[in-house]
Amino acid sequence: MDVASITYYSISPRILHLLARVHEQLGQVQARHFHQPAADLAKAYRTSIVHATLAIEGGQLDPLPVAAIAEDHTASTQGPAALEALNTHRTHDLLGNLDPFSEQDLRHAHGVLMHGLAVDAGQYRTGTIEVFYGDPQPLRTAPAKGLPVAVQELLRYAEEDDFPPLLTSCVLHFGLIHLRPFGAGNGRLARLWQRALLMRLWPVFSYLPVEAFIHRAEPAYHAALEYADRRGDCGGFIVYLLERIEEALAELLASPDPIRTAAERVEAFLQHRHHAGLANQLFRRKDYMDFHHWLSTATATRDLKEAVAQRVISIIGGGRAAVYGTT
Repeated sequence: MDVASITYYSISPRILHLLARVHEQLGQVQARHFHQPAADLAKAYRTSIVHATLAIEGGQLDPLPVAAIAEDHTASTQGPAALEALNTHRTHDLLGNLDPFSEQDLRHAHGVLMHGLAVDAGQYRTGTIEVFYGDPQPLRTAPAKGLPVAVQELLRYAEEDDFPPLLTSCVLHFGLIHLRPFGAGNGRLARLWQRALLMRLWPVFSYLPVEAFIHRAEPAYHAALEYADRRGDCGGFIVYLLERIEEALAELLASPDPIRTAAERVEAFLQHRHHAGLANQLFRRKDYMDFHHWLSTATATRDLKEAVAQRVISIIGGGRAAVYGTT
């Protein structure tokens, strides 16, 4: 199996635009302390992730039972659908402790994901399988010969690639689906493994429900995979995934500011100006509101007034003409 052909992609202006946009959004996530959600929100996002990743493969459970299964240790006795959800929850719990570049960890994740659902969970398939992308007719036949080496080469590529990790993670996602190293569960494992890679760099990916946005545009997901497979170029698939990541981040950033104090907001703003080389320059309330664009004028005014009172910043003038500087 030629892994070099699997990892090839052409770079388009659309990829570059999306890459810049997603990096900008990730910076905003960090500034707004969205990298870790509240506990109740984290549970809701997990339910969305598990429900969507199974629904993409024809899962029939609604979100409510998927949420209940997360804390139900008897789910393994409630049939294959419940066990799929339970296993997916358990695999997510493991992701933070797994190395996305380790072939052993990949097989371990598959073993947990398909426990009780496949007799060869965690083991590479030994026979050929037909490759489908949503159509009733198979596109090709995937051989089993050389699978362990091909998987190791794909993971090594992901570890050593010098291109932006966002792109590399998409290629890893495509590569695992293309190789289909296991008899079942390859799609859900590929989506989990992209998440495992990204969350090492950006904690927001530990809970960002990208799969829910893939599910909303599911026909295009299968079409992008098939097109990449036929052409030997996964550039279009990268565009598809970056669009879904951009949508998920946009929805997150459109949500209300997490509960934070005025002092934390001012500190985040000042740190931003320091990193931008603006620490010694005066600023206005408008600059503060441009950074915290979800704040009301009254809240921004109170934040700055409190910071002045605590001598974190200084003020010159008053009213709309007031300017501020660090003390």
